[in-house]
Amino acid sequence: MGKGILIRASNVKPYVYSENYSSYMLLDHTNSTAKNIHINKGLLKVGAALLPASKHGELGEEENNETYVMLKGKCRFELDGEELFLRPGDIVFIPAGVYHGLDNREGTEDVELLTVWSKVPREGVNRIYDMRRKEWGKSYKTADED
Repeated sequence: MGKGILIRASNVKPYVYSENYSSYMLLDHTNSTAKNIHINKGLLKVGAALLPASKHGELGEEENNETYVMLKGKCRFELDGEELFLRPGDIVFIPAGVYHGLDNREGTEDVELLTVWSKVPREGVNRIYDMRRKEWGKSYKTADED
């Protein structure tokens, strides 16, 4: 049986993907006994976008489904060719293989969101997760680690 843990998000080291986007791995199999969940916090700065839209995996690969939970900010969101406008409290389900992208170029504050996966993505599915693991040797670090 696994042991419960507390992860203090304020003590998680960000992976700086670009000057405009940082990714905070909060929960996965490296810092817990969780096998069927992967939670990340993303921070997209005002004036920035994660475009063109990209996809994770191929249609029907349920392990690569993703859910966004908007925490802060408002932004445009491209979902499978449709433009949506997201605000705090919104939840978006993104099936594997569906193109999606965030656009905060017209925003007035940084966007903060949780990304929740039903499993840890296999190598080659999530570019930022793969880059973090390659550079750090693992996916999760606390702020006081090198």
